[in-house]
Amino acid sequence: MKAAHLANLHAQSGLALRSWSSTEYDALLGDPAVIISGDEHGFAIGHFVLDEAELRMIVIAPDQRGRGRGRIILNQFEAMAQAKGVTSIFLEVGESNQAARALYLGSGYQEIGNRANYYKRTDGKAENALILKKIFSE
Repeated sequence: MKAAHLANLHAQSGLALRSWSSTEYDALLGDPAVIISGDEHGFAIGHFVLDEAELRMIVIAPDQRGRGRGRIILNQFEAMAQAKGVTSIFLEVGESNQAARALYLGSGYQEIGNRANYYKRTDGKAENALILKKIFSE
């Protein structure tokens, strides 16, 4: 995947958070600890340290939502992480993001905490984040 394509998908996603630039994605793509899965319609990106990974985001093109693409991309990300020796994945998700919360909870993630006013939205408001974790069984 190319940085410009990732930045374009992110910018057009309609997410209420700041989009990342092509330069930011380019820096991530050059990092050997970064894991990225997906296709031309969406992606998941995160990084790992030792046996833990953090999923930073899943972005799906608006016209591709509701088709199971998020679950496919999440499953790909998890498989790639496990291939690198990851035994658990952490993530933060906005309290109001019902679709993402349903995806993660339905995929075996458990709520382990929260962060008050974690996300700064493009409308200037702050949103709490839930911290989720998934542990892979041996």
